[in-house]
Amino acid sequence: MGNLSRRSHLKLMLGAAAVTMAPAIAAAQSDAPLKIGVLASLTGPSAFGGDPTAKAAKLAVDEANKAGGINGRKVEVTTYDTEGSADKALVFMKRLVAEDKVSVVLGPDFSATVRAALPVSEEAKVPVLFMTPIVEPKPDSYQFTTFPSEETSYRVALTHLKARGVRKLSVVATTDLTGESGVTKLRALSPEYGIDLATIERLEALDKDVTPQLTNAAKVEPDAIFYVGTGAGVAIICKGFARLGLRQPLTISTGAVSGTFPQLLKGIAPDTLLFPTYKMMLMDALPANDPNKIEIDKFARLYQEVYKKKADFYAGSGWDVARIAMQVMRTAGDDRTRIRDDILQVRNFVGAFTTVNFAPGQHRGGGADAQVMGQFKDDKFFPAQVP
Repeated sequence: MGNLSRRSHLKLMLGAAAVTMAPAIAAAQSDAPLKIGVLASLTGPSAFGGDPTAKAAKLAVDEANKAGGINGRKVEVTTYDTEGSADKALVFMKRLVAEDKVSVVLGPDFSATVRAALPVSEEAKVPVLFMTPIVEPKPDSYQFTTFPSEETSYRVALTHLKARGVRKLSVVATTDLTGESGVTKLRALSPEYGIDLATIERLEALDKDVTPQLTNAAKVEPDAIFYVGTGAGVAIICKGFARLGLRQPLTISTGAVSGTFPQLLKGIAPDTLLFPTYKMMLMDALPANDPNKIEIDKFARLYQEVYKKKADFYAGSGWDVARIAMQVMRTAGDDRTRIRDDILQVRNFVGAFTTVNFAPGQHRGGGADAQVMGQFKDDKFFPAQVP
């Protein structure tokens, strides 16, 4: 056989081998796990939100895998603890997209960590479903959130305060991004509700004594006091309220609300503690015809059974975003761009956190009906009533 003939024969053999191997390669690829990344504050001062978020996301994936996975493919979750640190969120996002090669990321869960991580995921074109109302997802991006806007939260609060007859309001706010953004929103919106911001006092997020700020806030004799902050700082505020014997209603921003209140505020909760929040926090009082009640009850029972804890809205948000991610992976597989495109087609997704609607140019899935006004008293959450 001449050289030319031998080359032709070799090409035919290689071609036949490639055709034979192609189905095997395709099968191997189709059997490969679908990879989801989770960035959450599992420890540190923000763990009250990050830990239940991550637990619920894992629970959703475990349930899917028990049912056979997605189109027969197992779902793998890689979770990193940001500890609430923007620097760690940045490092771990880089690792998820470049080394772990996840197809979608759930989280981060607070404004500082979200802002640090999003540029990395956007450059890599990896879809992200983050959990904060403060950061606005960009249109035509790979960024999404199921949370309604921060403005929605403050409108819910101001509407209720107006109905209670509040005309003069003192604000005590942290100096971080949450506090700055909240003060900006209250300044812009309060005149619309006929409410005067009599004084604005500032505190550091880790302050252990806010007596001076609360003393100044009370001096102007406000009808109510509004605390803008997140996490366990609400306990410091409540201790200060008790120490000074303040009787005004205390309203707190959504980010300060958590399922830890029965332990965190034991014996120090003010007589009237109000807050804009989500249906999960008031699940025991939801009417039977509430559109989210069936999903909330199902998820809450499962979360209690597995973790021996009561689910809060942070857990509800983690459950929902994991289910949304897996829903679109049924058609998009592990293709990051297709996942992004299919998320944009999600309509009327009835979740435990809220009902979610995305659309081209609309990357914030939660609407104005996502929030309700709640109250905490006698170790229980219930809908706030106007006296």
